[in-house]
Amino acid sequence: MRRDIRRGGRYAAPALAAATALAMGVPLAASAAPAPAPTRAAAAVQAAAVDLTYDFEDGTQGWGARGPATTAVTTEAAHGGASSLLTTGRTEGWHGATVDVTGDLAAGEAVEVSAWVRLPAGSAPASVNLSVQRDLGGSASYEGVAGAAGTVTADAWTELRGTYTLPVASDRVQLYAEGTAGASFLLDDVTVRTTSVPGIQDLPGLADVLAEDGIERVGVAVDRRETTGLASELLTRHYSAITPENDGKPAEIQPVEGQFTFDDLDALLDFADANDVEVYGHVLVWHSQTPDWFFLDGDRPLTSAPADQALLRSRMEAHIKAIGEHVAARYPDGDSPIWGMDVVNEVIADGDNANPHDMRDSRWFQVLGETFVDDAFRYADQYFPGTALFINDYNTEMPAKRARYVSLVGALQERGVPIDGVGHQAHVDFARPVQWLADSVDAVEALDPDLQQVVTELDVNSSRENRGADVGGGGEYVQVTDDREAAAAEIGYYYRDLFDVLRERSDVISSVTMWGINNGRSWLRTWPSARPWEQPLPFDDANQALPAYWGIVDPSQLPERPEDFLPPRFSDLPTVQARATTPGPGGVAVDYVVPEVRDTQDGVVTPTCSPRAGSTFAVGETLVRCAATDSRGNVERGTFTVEVAPATQLGVTLRGASPATPRVGRTVTATAVLSVDGPGALRSRTLDVACASVEGSPGRLDLAVQQAALDRLAVRDLRAGRDVVVTMRGTATTAGAAATDCTVSVEDEAGLVVSDTVRVEVAVRP
Repeated sequence: MRRDIRRGGRYAAPALAAATALAMGVPLAASAAPAPAPTRAAAAVQAAAVDLTYDFEDGTQGWGARGPATTAVTTEAAHGGASSLLTTGRTEGWHGATVDVTGDLAAGEAVEVSAWVRLPAGSAPASVNLSVQRDLGGSASYEGVAGAAGTVTADAWTELRGTYTLPVASDRVQLYAEGTAGASFLLDDVTVRTTSVPGIQDLPGLADVLAEDGIERVGVAVDRRETTGLASELLTRHYSAITPENDGKPAEIQPVEGQFTFDDLDALLDFADANDVEVYGHVLVWHSQTPDWFFLDGDRPLTSAPADQALLRSRMEAHIKAIGEHVAARYPDGDSPIWGMDVVNEVIADGDNANPHDMRDSRWFQVLGETFVDDAFRYADQYFPGTALFINDYNTEMPAKRARYVSLVGALQERGVPIDGVGHQAHVDFARPVQWLADSVDAVEALDPDLQQVVTELDVNSSRENRGADVGGGGEYVQVTDDREAAAAEIGYYYRDLFDVLRERSDVISSVTMWGINNGRSWLRTWPSARPWEQPLPFDDANQALPAYWGIVDPSQLPERPEDFLPPRFSDLPTVQARATTPGPGGVAVDYVVPEVRDTQDGVVTPTCSPRAGSTFAVGETLVRCAATDSRGNVERGTFTVEVAPATQLGVTLRGASPATPRVGRTVTATAVLSVDGPGALRSRTLDVACASVEGSPGRLDLAVQQAALDRLAVRDLRAGRDVVVTMRGTATTAGAAATDCTVSVEDEAGLVVSDTVRVEVAVRP
């Protein structure tokens, strides 16, 4: 189903000063030109009055423990007054302190939540954030307070402050503080108050602008919070599609086997119908946010035994079937707003492993193997007829993962799997070269130009590079610059360059989806720890346009680009493997490929590496250090390892020839023993034996090895301690002393050819 969604004509951009001030959060009274008019009355929207204060001066004031934690009023430290609330005994991130605010918040009305937090004396810094649990109809939703996250220390009080809008009247609503597992924290002077929020700016819609450039759909990841209030207005102005951020994931849809919860997903489908936007489904089969019961038989983990495989396949089919039939029942005329679907998500590992295509060693793979992907697509094709079916993954722009991803897609096509397209999540940072994503789109198009391609989860972080986007992983993220204006401007230029790439490839790009309605709702603010500096999306916490927006819509409105502060970026730095060609520690010359380096402003940068390519590397591991410097003097360093394995030698020993004195015309059989010296293996399937008469020999013996004999030897590789016998047969053709050299050659694990020669001598009689 395709819809033509338009929202009005072209837009005359405001003066640069106003656009820049708006993007940076500067009050417009201080800028040189007026802001675009909001869609509501020129004043901010005022919610119903809410005014809650918790100072803990007379007890816990309704706060208690969340999970097995312990909460108690303490005078150890206080932000105001003499007391605060101490939370201890936290063993998991969600454990913390909570208070019931069910009767205090009205659906659709924004409140500002503030809390002062500090850690007990002697504690290491930890992340703390404020969240809301919302219970409705027997299911629970967990929603962050936008902006209320940070790194907290024992040295001073830190204010966590953000906004929250209850999306729908709920049975129970709880405000809570959570954070780094194991960290105790003090909480004080918590307030929840009605807040004034600016209206939605009268700006050209992202979907309209990009539709004119051939990008058919522009989507955004949402939950029910975006179906009401100003977030809803922002959505319908700028986006033509939505993706359920969490409400379509297995743990949300079927938390208990056979018990399906569709309320939140249905609410998004209803919103899409009412507002004429399409839906991109996310996700049917995933290694994360999938309940453990999928992979258990009672308490026993499933194995790859046939019965367990059948059980897991039946569960996969039942899950996909239930969702498909539920959607079909809601739309009996076949007019579901779901146009496309992530069938499988994140199936390629971040590094090399022993699995085909380096697939992630998930429980799906462990039980079903590579073809669990085939199964998922075939079930989706059966139960979602007419829906475009996609595979989806992160870091697809990285060259090594790109190759593995394209390899898997090609294998799926060869097996006749009904895959319609390929998704690129594009969780990137603002120093990752956009050319890498362009190269990945081109690689998929080269595989099959009929495959649709989509950008599924776009956001641009401003942290130092960390290549993980696996919600089960994490890693360390460090702020690149504390100059928020410079970071926002640089992100704006990144969006400009990225969308230049996407516009150039609009014939194969079916959709681009932003992963969040605004920065306050971005997952990056709290994953894997508090990152309050992140501003990865086109709109700020208050739904106002940032340079990222102007980078997409009208780059002439971008603020002046800051002086380049981002170093170049190395692509993959894989380990280089080689093998010595002669025994001993001397090593071998290794002419490695110099790593690719790109810079967001300079393009290709040539690094210097030491030891240089072509140097002799000793047996063992040698660390190669590289440095790349851009035109502004920003330096990036990278290292990789060259591993040189000891030479694996082949030895050939003649066991004997029979008869030793053959007559002319007689058959001669010679046997030789092959032995391996060294740590590696020799690939027996590459074994070859070539025999030739020694020049000057008066007699002649023609020897050869039959192919059938070589085939029998190819069953297993040759290794030290595993000698094999090779039999050569031939005919004595000329009388006299006959000498024949037989050379045995075979490849080692690195593809190097090793060989040895044995001489067969017989006395040929007339």
